[in-house]
Amino acid sequence: MRPAAMVRRVCAAGAVVASAIAAPAVTAQTVPSPVLIDGPARPPAPMAVSRWQFDQCMGGLSYGAPLKWALSYGMGLVRESEERDWCFLGAAKVGFGGAGMNVGLANALGHWGSGVALTGGVLRTFSDPMGALAKRTYVGGSLHVWPILALGGEIGVYRRLGTDAPATTRNRTLITWSTGFGF
Repeated sequence: MRPAAMVRRVCAAGAVVASAIAAPAVTAQTVPSPVLIDGPARPPAPMAVSRWQFDQCMGGLSYGAPLKWALSYGMGLVRESEERDWCFLGAAKVGFGGAGMNVGLANALGHWGSGVALTGGVLRTFSDPMGALAKRTYVGGSLHVWPILALGGEIGVYRRLGTDAPATTRNRTLITWSTGFGF
């Protein structure tokens, strides 16, 4: 072999080795890995743990005595779960015949909007209440029941506070009631 041919072969071999060292490595994938179309795989969601949080418990529109047409709204500590929801609430109710503030415990059952609540509070009548003396303050409690889809009512017993004029002949005990729609 002539020296010039030998130099060419050595130079060619050196160029191949140099390019192999300098070039980035190329690897072939031997085992395919699954790829999701919407992005990387996500870990499974943890089980929801029910805990108490401050949120809306109730609200609605009702008609009854002594408030007549009334709007109500309540907030409190809510604990939601799959079977039932609990709420320690404070609620305000304002109507054409009066207004009231209540505190209590509500329990909603299942997915059909049914439940029950027990509240106690103060009721103040305005100038034209239904079935009660005007401009009086009462204290008492109510049982609220909504059998399905937030339709229901309440019945309560309240006792008038303070002293009245001797000419007042009405009883000091007031039976309240209302029916309506709430959420």
